[in-house]
Amino acid sequence: MKLKLITVLALLAMLVGLAACDSENGRSENRAYLENFEVVWQTVNDTYFDPTFGGLDWDEVHDRYRPLIASTESGEEFYRIMNEMLFELSVSHLAVAPADQLAPGLSVEGSIGIDVRLLGDDAVITSVQPGSPGGEAGLQPGFVIQSIDGVSIEEIRSSAFLTPPFNSRNESLDIIHGMMGRLNGPPGTTVSITYLDERGEAHEQRIERAQRSGDVVSPGGGLPPFFIDFEATRLAGNIGYMRFNAFIPPVDEKFTDAIESMGDAAGLIIDIRGNDGGVWPVRKLLAERLVNERVLAWRYRSRDDSRDVYLDPAETVYDGPVVVLIDGASVSSAEEFAGALQAIHRAVIVGERSPGRVLVIDLMELPNGAIFLYPIEQTMTPDGTVLEGHGVVPDIPVGLDRDLLLQGVDSQLEAAIEYIERGQPRD
Repeated sequence: MKLKLITVLALLAMLVGLAACDSENGRSENRAYLENFEVVWQTVNDTYFDPTFGGLDWDEVHDRYRPLIASTESGEEFYRIMNEMLFELSVSHLAVAPADQLAPGLSVEGSIGIDVRLLGDDAVITSVQPGSPGGEAGLQPGFVIQSIDGVSIEEIRSSAFLTPPFNSRNESLDIIHGMMGRLNGPPGTTVSITYLDERGEAHEQRIERAQRSGDVVSPGGGLPPFFIDFEATRLAGNIGYMRFNAFIPPVDEKFTDAIESMGDAAGLIIDIRGNDGGVWPVRKLLAERLVNERVLAWRYRSRDDSRDVYLDPAETVYDGPVVVLIDGASVSSAEEFAGALQAIHRAVIVGERSPGRVLVIDLMELPNGAIFLYPIEQTMTPDGTVLEGHGVVPDIPVGLDRDLLLQGVDSQLEAAIEYIERGQPRD
């Protein structure tokens, strides 16, 4: 089964695969591994958007990796070798993994309700959900996590599973995913955290994970259910604020309702920091709630063709000033959304440069039940900027500051508010 979508699929821990085969079924397992290998290689050979494969000799890659797969003795080794081969193309959204290892940030069921970012060498808590287990345990933005379940942050950094495109922003994101993967888990289980508080004093807390809230949706394509969060409110000064963690229904309906209720807002802040991406129709619909005329938003290049996608104004649009907040964990559809609005001069982008994980993909369920995701189109903004590897560069670059977080100040959000309060003219 295939599902065409644009999404970030955070590929951490994907090498935890199938159990090792025993001596009696080893040959049949190897035949199955080879069957999956040939399907994957041939699909990339036939559909990859760049017929030159970035200068890589894809036939030579096949001949080099096939004997390695033929001698594979375990599912874990199969996943490792397959992804080593695919990662030679150095692009995102190209991997083989068990279904439950795809998009763990959206599918994990239990959480302690905190978010973490790397600020310099420190793993700093950047947000704590009110009423969450982390909040009840006394965790606050600005606290520095030192270890998770006895594993130091330095160990997590050094052992992080790195995925393409290989740049420093993407490497930081992979480390963040490694930390969040240890913090989150099944509801009712616990995680032990050591951290430094605002005075630099060390503490240790064992916190029980709670069931995540939000809408639960089934994306299909062999993927597990996703938890979708959406928040819409008005800040001081009659500024509209929306935050959501993915471009996946029912975000489209909730965004539309919020737009209809915020037509008189002095400005609109769309917070997609840490947004995991999503599907093309949702991203397009959201952008169409913000434009007054038909405009070219994205260009897509496939192997044999290219296509232009235009935004058509919705019946109800917001025409005031718009700020989009992004950071180093805003990926895929989040990058396409921010990049397009920036390119057509419809929004000011505030925050930190995104990693550049931006390609159009298909999904395929392999004969062994694994999920194979592969890119079929390359995304460009109207001016021809390729977002993959490049990311979105903010108009107003602002990083988070630990000292300000300890004071309860979100410097990126404050910069967005300040921009709107300066009285930017309505379109």
